[in-house]
Amino acid sequence: MNSLMIGQALLWGLIIIFFGIIVVREKVPSLKSKTVEEDINAYYEEKYKDLDVLSSDLEYNKDDNSYSITYYNKDYRELNFTITSLNNKITDNYKENYIKGKEVLEKASKEVLDKYEEIFKNTNFQNIKIEFKDLDKYSDAEVIDILEGNIYNTGYYSVSYYVKVDSLDDVYLNNLINSFNSIAASNGLNTNNYSVTFDNNGIIKLVEGGDFNE
Repeated sequence: MNSLMIGQALLWGLIIIFFGIIVVREKVPSLKSKTVEEDINAYYEEKYKDLDVLSSDLEYNKDDNSYSITYYNKDYRELNFTITSLNNKITDNYKENYIKGKEVLEKASKEVLDKYEEIFKNTNFQNIKIEFKDLDKYSDAEVIDILEGNIYNTGYYSVSYYVKVDSLDDVYLNNLINSFNSIAASNGLNTNNYSVTFDNNGIIKLVEGGDFNE
């Protein structure tokens, strides 16, 4: 009887230890990281091994208990994507971040918008917005220009803005557009792609130019 009880106790002890190890591996990053890194590397080799990129060290995010490795374009660090392991499920943002260039274009848009807002801060041209297309919509030469920051005197982006006016006369509106373009160009900003919302006491007229959306 004693031998049976001892045997059962040992069995339960082994079960507890086994599941304890599993729990610890799930909860303690340092114990799990080697396995996760191997899984992420295997995922990368399967899907993206032909890319000529650099990689970061494995990173742990304690907020959501996830692990990730970021892969960078060798020439342009802002152009990157991340492979993430969360709850043993591996995902990546390659299409969104590397092909479409989400982070690159967000940065470019902010830099261009900052210049426009500084130039037109004391004018009637309001609510200025800058829009770039997805990075994969440009030619290779245009992509390099954008990645190198050659984004101000180009047609790579579209600018939109809002103006309150006293008249919707076409000549008057065209003069306002030409004035905006002239001020922008004199400050190193130049694009033929624009969308202007004119507001005459609630009567709205939209004027567009360029081929940005074609």
